Amino acid sequence: MTVLPPAARALPTGRARHALPVNWPRRWLLGIGAVLLPLAVAAVAVAPQHARLVAAAVLGGCAAAAATAALVRRPELLVWAALVLFSLSGELQLRVSASFGLVKDALLVVAALATAITLLRKDVRLARVRRFAPALAPLAVLVGLYLVNPAGSYDTPWLFGTRLLLSALALLLIGLLTAAPGRSVQALVRCCAVLLPFEAVFAWAQQFAGADALVFSWGYEFGSQVRLTSTGGLRTSGTFQDPFQLAALAVIGLAVALFLARPALGLLIGAASLAVLAAADVRTAFLQAGVLLAVWVISRGFWRQALLAGLVAAVAGILALATITTSETPGGPEKPLLLSLNGRSTSWALAVTDWQSVAVGNGVGDRGIGSTRVDTTIADAPSYDPTQAPTAVFAGNTAFLDSAYAQVLSDVGIVGVAALIAGFGSLLWLLLRGARPLPLRGPADRIQRRGPPPPVRAAWAGLAVLLTTAIDWIGRASLASYTTGYLTMLVLGVLAAAAVGTQPRPGPPAATPSEPDRLSPPALAPMSARYPNP
Repeated sequence: MTVLPPAARALPTGRARHALPVNWPRRWLLGIGAVLLPLAVAAVAVAPQHARLVAAAVLGGCAAAAATAALVRRPELLVWAALVLFSLSGELQLRVSASFGLVKDALLVVAALATAITLLRKDVRLARVRRFAPALAPLAVLVGLYLVNPAGSYDTPWLFGTRLLLSALALLLIGLLTAAPGRSVQALVRCCAVLLPFEAVFAWAQQFAGADALVFSWGYEFGSQVRLTSTGGLRTSGTFQDPFQLAALAVIGLAVALFLARPALGLLIGAASLAVLAAADVRTAFLQAGVLLAVWVISRGFWRQALLAGLVAAVAGILALATITTSETPGGPEKPLLLSLNGRSTSWALAVTDWQSVAVGNGVGDRGIGSTRVDTTIADAPSYDPTQAPTAVFAGNTAFLDSAYAQVLSDVGIVGVAALIAGFGSLLWLLLRGARPLPLRGPADRIQRRGPPPPVRAAWAGLAVLLTTAIDWIGRASLASYTTGYLTMLVLGVLAAAAVGTQPRPGPPAATPSEPDRLSPPALAPMSARYPNP
């Protein structure tokens, strides 16, 4: 039997024959430039009054092509670009231009294009799609319901509500299909180590400035970037448009610090995240922090202790809510917080009017987030207007559903809610299968100084982010929202890809040493086989 030398390589088969060459981005950029430049020259010659618009279009096209090529070569750059852009876009819209909000949509298109191109180069991401099929199939049903819109019409509110949901779920899919999950998780840790300390300093600078200075000197809008608690405490939003978005970033930072970062870096990220939570003063975020701590305790193998502590905390929370009273509107009657949930029970009831709204919903954008937009123009960032006070929105307003589950129920009905729960429930199960107890001490699953965190740590971090996100959806319509939905879905997709998508599937058992190797050359056969006794 002829044995091929080790240096021999098999010919490419199947889709590998059509793989893109290594230096294809350079050729692609040159090709785009060769097409755009003559078109720009011709357009300027025909209509010289639009020369500035043509130049902007050419520069934008070249920048998009360069960004796509960069993301194909270095997929982890998407994490840096997304987290920094999503965090700073509110401040940039206020300080630079309202049109800066379009950059996030351009980034989403570039990321989707880069992901589609990388699918032409390797089959590993298609295998990852099959692995995540139990989670992606129900979410595809949800997307189809939003596109069909069984109870509504195709107007501006439908376009706005559908665009937000599809953008968030698209970022989840892009994260699941990332070509480098390990490096993307590394980029997430490093980005949090830079971004969260900056947000902590900025948010506490706003705290020291005070509400009056933030409104009249800094130009923020009261009720949006600047808010007060029921006891009169100041809530600051950092570079975001409201404190809840800032708190969502801090919760992600805590998950990164507990499960993904090395001890020194984790201490920095965790301290900065706690400082951000203290400045934002969002009560739900503190509940999410408790859930993160419980997941960390369970990951160390102490699930019984965590279950007991969770039951005690739940009973204490119910007793506390039963004794606290609050009003849904300023000057309104006081109600127990346990029964009204600070007006959320009133807001949730608006999602359902009759049996038809339960079955097919009220129409996408009829209530909730989509109903806040009546035109397709670019919305300005919230800012101080000395001529009028901001319009206050309280419980009882149809634009204030205050729950992602109630929002989906109002948009597409109970089938959409079932698809949402089934999709993310399946993702939760996949992450649970990839998680195993982490030892308190020992070299197993330890985070190295160089290299990505182990997949088991990414699985625990993904579980923590998914659980805290599902809790946040109860009291806020944060799934189809910018920036909370965008941030959490991209991070969740990257963590799930690093945890589940990189684990090999169980294959056939390897041959034992006692079994004969049929492909062994005769020179490696036993001596007795080569020279038998007569």
